[in-house]
Amino acid sequence: MKTFRNDKERLAFLEDYRNTENGWKLWKHDDDLERRWWRHDLPDGSALIVEEQELTCSYPEVHSQWFVIHWYIVESGSDYYSRHFGDWVASKTLALAKIKELGRRQ
Repeated sequence: MKTFRNDKERLAFLEDYRNTENGWKLWKHDDDLERRWWRHDLPDGSALIVEEQELTCSYPEVHSQWFVIHWYIVESGSDYYSRHFGDWVASKTLALAKIKELGRRQ
């Protein structure tokens, strides 16, 4: 994983979750639900997952489209919870803290 100098760089990395050159990958995609899950595997065996849901609203003269984003941190291990990312709801702030912690360990 890339070494970051500060939180600004870490935050840019998190916000650029669609960039496969940074180690992110499109993990799952569901056309019916209009959802995508992006995943980045971390050196300690855990993973960051970003769930992206596309929403649209149309009226006769207006068309709006936006994304709802959910963040997950899946910790490594073999217990029940680590195998089900939906049980690990997190936030971008917690994801930022996670990669900051990993940087200190390196």
